[in-house]
Amino acid sequence: MKQNPCRYCALSYENNGKHNPSYKPPCAECENIKKHREYLKSQRKFEEGELIQSLDDLLKQEWIMWYHQTRHIEVIKHTQLSTVLNWLDRGAFHMAIRKESEAAHETGISCKI
Repeated sequence: MKQNPCRYCALSYENNGKHNPSYKPPCAECENIKKHREYLKSQRKFEEGELIQSLDDLLKQEWIMWYHQTRHIEVIKHTQLSTVLNWLDRGAFHMAIRKESEAAHETGISCKI
């Protein structure tokens, strides 16, 4: 399901040109939006790995998961140190593990980071 199912739904609301499900009970139970979210998850290039607990481990990574979203380390480097340390204390950073493509599995090629 590539298209957002909320695009033509009467219950959805539009925010900056994007259609989002409303906070009403029918939207929470909608099978179409559940399938769409699973589709989006399957299209991600990275999966969430181990928790990063130190600044040294954080700076060794090229890609990280920050609150379930993929971020390049340069984004974090340009953030204030006190904010980054606060996020580390809260457990906001996880290692980003690159998914291997299915074609690589079939041909025997391994993806390296």
